[in-house]
Amino acid sequence: PKGTKPAGTSLYCFVAFLPNTTEVDLVDAARRNRAGIFACDEHDLFHSWRTGTAGWDTGASTLVNTDVFLNVFGQVKASGKYLQHDWAVKADADCVFVPDRLRYHLQKLRPPAYTGVYIKNNGMDPGLGNNGFLGAIEIFSKRAMQVYFDNSEGCAKYFGTGCGEDGFFKGCMDALGVGFMTDKQLFKPDYSPGACVDQGKAAFHPLKTPESWQCCVDIINGQKHRVIYGKCDLGYDLDVK
Repeated sequence: PKGTKPAGTSLYCFVAFLPNTTEVDLVDAARRNRAGIFACDEHDLFHSWRTGTAGWDTGASTLVNTDVFLNVFGQVKASGKYLQHDWAVKADADCVFVPDRLRYHLQKLRPPAYTGVYIKNNGMDPGLGNNGFLGAIEIFSKRAMQVYFDNSEGCAKYFGTGCGEDGFFKGCMDALGVGFMTDKQLFKPDYSPGACVDQGKAAFHPLKTPESWQCCVDIINGQKHRVIYGKCDLGYDLDVK
């Protein structure tokens, strides 16, 4: 509403990745480029572990990773860094996101300050887009995080851990009366790094290989690459240890 003070745009970002997998290489790519969570005001890295799968109503398979992220969010609470910032952002390791663009999107949305709110991040079909909230990049205001932490045990008991993490957190936030705002242009899932030419998007996902991740970052930074059928020709050797 007019006259309401908008929230700031300070970002605390975190990622949970699976050790001894290609996710380590993706995190290394982000660190090497000072991109993704490493371009936020503050960040944390957490380890995850393998989970099972379950079917959505669409029949597609999705990770049952709620138990992992209940633990991760507990570590976020213990870290306490989120309390020093306006927003907490969880990004998947295979998500390339641009914090400066996210700040711009938040400025355009003008969410009210000191209010519990999360951001619906896509305009896909509700069944495919989890009613606007996909877990590749999850954005919560500081107050939303505080409300969740005050009621996390109740959400875990009521919703259980047999669903996807994004479905759990959306359901929990909704049940707790946390509001939401929708930004349909925040990101759209696409396996091709060629999608990273879209300067209006703040996040791109899923980019599963270090080459695709690097290609996306290069394109964001204005470097041209040839991308054919989702495959990128970097034109140079990527130093992946």
